[in-house]
Amino acid sequence: MSKQEKQTIVLNSIFNFGATLVSQFISVYLYIYTKSLPMMCAYIIVRIGLFPIFFTLGFYLSKKFRFALTYTIGLMLITFGLVIALISGPIFEANPYYVLVVAAIIGSGEGFYYFSANNSNQLVSSSETRASFLAYNGIFNHATAFLAPIYSAAVLERSVNDMEGYRVILMSIIAIFIFVIAMAFNLSTRSKDGKSSLLKALSLNDKKWRNHIIGVMCYGMRDAVGLNVIGLLVYEAAGSGGLYSRLHILFSFLAIVSYYLSKIFLSKDKTDRTMKIGVLLKILSTYSLLYIPNTIGALIYGIGNAFAAAFYDNTYSYLSANIIGSYSGEMTSRVVAKEIYLSMARCTSMALILLSYRFLPESIYLKVSVTLLSLFTILVYKILIQYK
Repeated sequence: MSKQEKQTIVLNSIFNFGATLVSQFISVYLYIYTKSLPMMCAYIIVRIGLFPIFFTLGFYLSKKFRFALTYTIGLMLITFGLVIALISGPIFEANPYYVLVVAAIIGSGEGFYYFSANNSNQLVSSSETRASFLAYNGIFNHATAFLAPIYSAAVLERSVNDMEGYRVILMSIIAIFIFVIAMAFNLSTRSKDGKSSLLKALSLNDKKWRNHIIGVMCYGMRDAVGLNVIGLLVYEAAGSGGLYSRLHILFSFLAIVSYYLSKIFLSKDKTDRTMKIGVLLKILSTYSLLYIPNTIGALIYGIGNAFAAAFYDNTYSYLSANIIGSYSGEMTSRVVAKEIYLSMARCTSMALILLSYRFLPESIYLKVSVTLLSLFTILVYKILIQYK
């Protein structure tokens, strides 16, 4: 791999350590105060709904500045959002709607950060090195994801209660992100788009691009569930923050193994079989958690999803990156367009769960909505596999 590829993997891995802690605990931390899963779905809608705005701003900034600028601003906003979350516990308890303010701040930062990260990942790798780059990136990301729950479990075991432990974890994340800001500032990656048009990338006249975007949106419909709902279901099934962290240690270790296996299997002649296995694992693991809402269901989910992450999610990333890579000179605008459509799909997914909550009995609304949303993985496979 090139120096830029290695530098990008190191940055991604350190950020991922903090991001893993965020994904595991910020929703749980806010959920303890709000006591409302629908409110947490609204949190995701606000957070993800801001991505298109900041991806678009990032696109225009990238025409004049290095990606280091949007990397840095994004990380600063995420860190600020976490600080607000840390000091505003009593406010959330008095008025749960204030969590949407945290969602807006963190979502703005993530919009800038993921704009920078996704474009850097696309630009530093070529069609010849992409499979290897994504596999190594996945291995190192999951190695840090493996260390993150070990750290959180140790903190929670030494804390007076779970909430006190979550506060210590949030302070640690803030410190990690301050370190990542210093690293991101030195990145040299720049956009190579020249005069490419975002409106052209957003249009769907090109059949291959249209099919790609439909596949991306189908991916987003199921992916949104994993951003929030699944984590809260695992937390409730575990019954405590300590067991929740220990389960994530196991899941992260298995994910490392699965990404190593994907490096062996993910090639042009095996992509079809790899993604089929991933789709099956993604659906069955999700259903196990929905219909066996206890520690056993959470365990089955975590094991299945750990392998699905490499065989389904990583194959999706590989196929999507190859399609975007075929648009030479327009890659930044194509990445931005893809992320705008992906964000729209994720928000639609959460809105459907809220509609289910409004019109279906509370005992079944989540099972019905997540069961149906999980089936979108089949459409992702059907649409994207033709571009293997």
